[in-house]
Amino acid sequence: MAASWAEVLDLYGRALLDVESGFDNGTVAGFSFEIPPELGPLPPELADVATSVAALSARVEERTREAMHETAHEQAAVTRARRQAMRDRPQAKYVDVSG
Repeated sequence: MAASWAEVLDLYGRALLDVESGFDNGTVAGFSFEIPPELGPLPPELADVATSVAALSARVEERTREAMHETAHEQAAVTRARRQAMRDRPQAKYVDVSG
């Protein structure tokens, strides 16, 4: 993993941009990112970069929530359609062909 805050912020920002790009072209994959615990406090000179990355993170989080809501809505529509199809299916009729 990266050794400095500048590298970590750069890697995290790039990973977030990849997710955002995935939303745009329909290829979002899983995402995980952990900030190494040994970095210590954020240097003051990187505060603006960190703020920009945090804003990007918030934007990606919002898009993720929207996608989850849309998925739940679509899943509910499929469930309703399946239930309706089951109700509309004709009753099975069995014929004894051996007798």
